[in-house]
Amino acid sequence: MRSPLSLPLPWWTPLAAFAAAAVLVTAVSLARQGPILTPGSGTWWFALAVSHLPYLGILLFLVGGFIERVGYFARGRAPERSGVLPEELPAVCVQLPMYNEHLVAERVIAAAGRLRWPSDRLEIQVLDDSTDADTRSLVDAAAARVRESGLRCTVLRREDRVGYKAGALEEARKRTDADFLVLFDSDFIPPADYLERALPYFYDATGTALGDVAMVQAQWGHLNADESALTRAQSLWVDDHHTLQMSWRSARWGFVNFTGTAGVWRAGAVERAGGWRAASLVEDCELSFRHLFAGYRTRFVKELVVPAELPGTVTAYKAQQKRWTQGWAQLQRLHLRTLLTGYRTPLARRVHLAYHMLVAVQWAFWAVWMLLLPILIDAQLWLGALGPAAGVAGYLLPSTLWVLLAGVLASAEARHTYSAALDAREFGRRLARLVPYVVLNTGMLAHQACAFVEGLLGPLHSEFERTPKTAASGGAPVSSRRYHVRIPWPYLIAEAFFLAYQAAWGLAFLAQGLVWCGLGALAVAACVGVLFVRWGDHLAPRGLERPRQAALAEQR
Repeated sequence: MRSPLSLPLPWWTPLAAFAAAAVLVTAVSLARQGPILTPGSGTWWFALAVSHLPYLGILLFLVGGFIERVGYFARGRAPERSGVLPEELPAVCVQLPMYNEHLVAERVIAAAGRLRWPSDRLEIQVLDDSTDADTRSLVDAAAARVRESGLRCTVLRREDRVGYKAGALEEARKRTDADFLVLFDSDFIPPADYLERALPYFYDATGTALGDVAMVQAQWGHLNADESALTRAQSLWVDDHHTLQMSWRSARWGFVNFTGTAGVWRAGAVERAGGWRAASLVEDCELSFRHLFAGYRTRFVKELVVPAELPGTVTAYKAQQKRWTQGWAQLQRLHLRTLLTGYRTPLARRVHLAYHMLVAVQWAFWAVWMLLLPILIDAQLWLGALGPAAGVAGYLLPSTLWVLLAGVLASAEARHTYSAALDAREFGRRLARLVPYVVLNTGMLAHQACAFVEGLLGPLHSEFERTPKTAASGGAPVSSRRYHVRIPWPYLIAEAFFLAYQAAWGLAFLAQGLVWCGLGALAVAACVGVLFVRWGDHLAPRGLERPRQAALAEQR
């Protein structure tokens, strides 16, 4: 299914056209001598305003993020208030969707079997779409061990993967009459008291059901945050997004999107909202917005932490981020019009929800701006033409302050995620994650812009690319097994172009004596290059083959 915006051409055609235009304008700009307009003139200000529209979009997103993080202290920092469970406990179905998860399947099935809940009110569904025989045998054996403990644990398999994860969840949903559906991806390890702590948020202080609460989302923890600079950077943005953003959204607006795992759904609400659909690559967010439009609330509980594995390789991380960013763009195609015109809610809440749904647009703004800014600098059509102070204040200060704010607050406030006491040394260690965080996000610009454009202009029903798991912690089996990750060639070309473009402008600025501009462009090129050269690192032995002694030590 094509987008209404689509041309009868490949989705990457506009990117290629924009890149060609940037190269042409660059050549003309470098061949010209002297500014096009007199800095400070009325015409110059008008041209500057028009050319800075992408940057204005960036600033608007920074303002939105600032409001969420500062607003957290007014609404969100206090614990989410739960009710109490009713005398007759509800029936719960724990669902574990997986696909060829040989390294982590056994671990999550065992963890589900350790959840505390009356056995006559609990069932476990292992939604195994695996295609290799070894993984299927491992899953069957793990499920059998859970059944030996007296729990109902069924393995559901489909003849095909129609609808991918959403299809598996929808088929499994129809096979249970449980009151609540609990979802865990295969790389998560829920604590034994998860159900006892999550289910009360669906009830008030008297044990009466809150019928308008459709979903309760838990905080993501980390099994391998200190494994590498890559995982440290990811742990920072997860802490920032969950602890700060989602806590504020839940407390202020009564809505957070489901993150696909570590959450509980009211089964009746899912039924009334139309069930799971594979309409986008973010089936979890798509279902969340359908519940929003149906009048339900969703809640986030930062005090309830479920540890999970962060992608340990750049290729795995890029595959994950491609799916998420592409899926959010698809979600905009599906529901943005309804949010803006068909959903009745106060204006302030509508504006925030639009910001929430459109968050992936900022990747496109940043990519366009980073291609445009060197040309504007060369043409003296930037604030730096008025003096160094204006350039620093206009371009460096907003994003620097935003990154520092998010890093400091996330490091200080994620106290439920980490066991270590937050003294000065621990705070400094967490805050040091800002360095790889900035490198990672800068290096992902071209990749994320491609994902957004593909989601906006490409086919709506796209292939669900799983994120490879390496069982970074928790006593994983030793294995040399490797899984394929598709590396799209347009993404490779886009990253190579972005790298070369920034490097060329960096050298040109240095030749012109614009040292700081040159170093800035070269720094951007270096960030892209650091990630670009690691395409395919998921095939390396690191993280997949570990000495048996290390695995046994983890198990002990």
